[in-house]
Amino acid sequence: MRFKKLITLILGVACSATLFSGCSLAKSFEEELNVVFMAEGDHIGDGTVTQFKNIKTPTISDAYLPDADYRFLGWTCYQENQLDLTSPANFKKQYIRGGAMLHYMDVEKFKNNKTVVCNALIMHKDDIPKDYHYAVVAWYDKVATSGIDQNKATTLEGMVKTYLTSEGVSQEEQNTIVFRGYTGNVGASTGAIMNDDDVDIMIGWAANISTTGVIPETAVLEDATFNVPGVSTPTRHIQRLTDSEGCLKVMEYLKSDEVKNFFDPQ
Repeated sequence: MRFKKLITLILGVACSATLFSGCSLAKSFEEELNVVFMAEGDHIGDGTVTQFKNIKTPTISDAYLPDADYRFLGWTCYQENQLDLTSPANFKKQYIRGGAMLHYMDVEKFKNNKTVVCNALIMHKDDIPKDYHYAVVAWYDKVATSGIDQNKATTLEGMVKTYLTSEGVSQEEQNTIVFRGYTGNVGASTGAIMNDDDVDIMIGWAANISTTGVIPETAVLEDATFNVPGVSTPTRHIQRLTDSEGCLKVMEYLKSDEVKNFFDPQ
């Protein structure tokens, strides 16, 4: 069964692997696999992995995406009809993100004459299996810029849940809340958020997520600010990207004086 919006898995011609024999006994038992990365019939790159050597997967340009609603998720060795689109957890195990480290064990079972072909996984955002979350909050994991580190994010998450409890939100719903840190510069971090396509609220970035970053201006439904003393740009932003019930409730609290005082005690 084919999915009309799924445009991946155009198999490339497997390149033959050239194996170099090692001089040690351990080396003689170390299998080398040539991994070939293909996108829409184009050869994007390749590399060699062993039980002791990993490679970083490449990324592809936006030219391979039909429009802004499509996402490059990463690389897969599965055929289209083998992808489990009914289970987000299983689906995530069937591909490796672009720019991530690929290990021998990730691809060993797909080898054919010591070559493995990985195909670009490109999907329409509406076809990507997603877990249910009451709210997903992205925080800018760049403490010198945002003033937020893991400890601060964990404390803030606890504050949010305390507020939600007072508002009658069930523990079951609260257990689905995700606070997820994003590293890198504005372009890379916002690109990762767009790629994940499940973030409801961003906190800690500045006003440039649509200029320096890649979040469409039309995607920002609400924008609030708070102050973080001691960073290069003290005015930090809270940007709301969805209007789900959970998102609205969490956003309501993040705009509160309690949160402002948390970041900038008065």
